[in-house]
Amino acid sequence: MTHYTFRIRQGSHSSDVPVDLPDDGAAWHEAAMACSDMIRDTVARLGDSPEWRLEVSCGFSERVIHAFSAAGEEGRLIRRVPF
Repeated sequence: MTHYTFRIRQGSHSSDVPVDLPDDGAAWHEAAMACSDMIRDTVARLGDSPEWRLEVSCGFSERVIHAFSAAGEEGRLIRRVPF
């Protein structure tokens, strides 16, 4: 198992969630499922802070291997950013 960190950011707030998964593909899938679960609340709060990101880093490095984001003026732009 490989150690991954899911960093969730919205505005100036962030939190790290450590997870152990078999590989990068599993980390992408787990992050995608987490985004799917959180998207309703995230979009509702975009007016308070115009950008939300979930970044996945591998091991104990800060190198981001996957990132998902939602951003926008009046909630118009929502996108997935591949790395």
